[in-house]
Amino acid sequence: MVIQMEEQMRFDIREVDILQKQMGQAPFFLHDQQAYQILQEIEVDGKHYAIMQKKDDHPDDAYLFRIEEASPLEIEDESEWERVADALDEVWYQQDYK
Repeated sequence: MVIQMEEQMRFDIREVDILQKQMGQAPFFLHDQQAYQILQEIEVDGKHYAIMQKKDDHPDDAYLFRIEEASPLEIEDESEWERVADALDEVWYQQDYK
C-alpha cells in the first residue's frame, strides 16, 4: 500500500507480523529486562517497526521501535521517528474509515 500525504510525503507501508510469528504463543517480548506486548508491526519504506507497550504501563502508553535482526532498537533520528509516526497515523486513519 502506498499512501500519499501532503504533496511530497509518500510512504510505502505494509503491515507485517514478523516478531509475532517468531514469538509464537508467548504473550510478551523481552527487551532490556522489560516485558513488552507487541501492539502492531509495520514496514515503512522497507524498514521494520513495532509499536510495543510495557506489560504494566497505562493502555495509552506505547513505544515505537525499529526492528533489526529481531531486536528492537530505539529510534534516535527524530526525522525517522516522525516519518514512521506519520505513516502510522495514516494507517490508523484508513483503518477507521474502511
